[in-house]
Amino acid sequence: MNVSRLMMAFTMALAVGTAAANPQPANTWDGLVGMKYAKARKEVIDAGWRPDHRNAGAEWERQLQGQFPELRSCEASSGQCIHYFVSYDGICLKVVTEGDTVAAFKVRSVAQGCPKQQ
Repeated sequence: MNVSRLMMAFTMALAVGTAAANPQPANTWDGLVGMKYAKARKEVIDAGWRPDHRNAGAEWERQLQGQFPELRSCEASSGQCIHYFVSYDGICLKVVTEGDTVAAFKVRSVAQGCPKQQ
């Protein structure tokens, strides 16, 4: 492999690594609203965010955390759930979903912000 091809391959690898290390800011996530949660979740994680692992309040919510460790709380009456992701530099992303079942979850809103520590 000649030097110019090697440098080009290295530059491309560096660009990909940098994109994963620098998550998208929260205000670029408006396109996720209305999207099925499974697809939106994949996009958030692929952009460099990671699920924020903290225990939910209720036992049935903690059971859902087996599939969605970022899930923090759900309101059974409205079908609305809150999920948190965190960047490597500590910025939080709050994703609110709603739906009758986990498979039906759709993104209702996305905002930057961490929950208050309890």
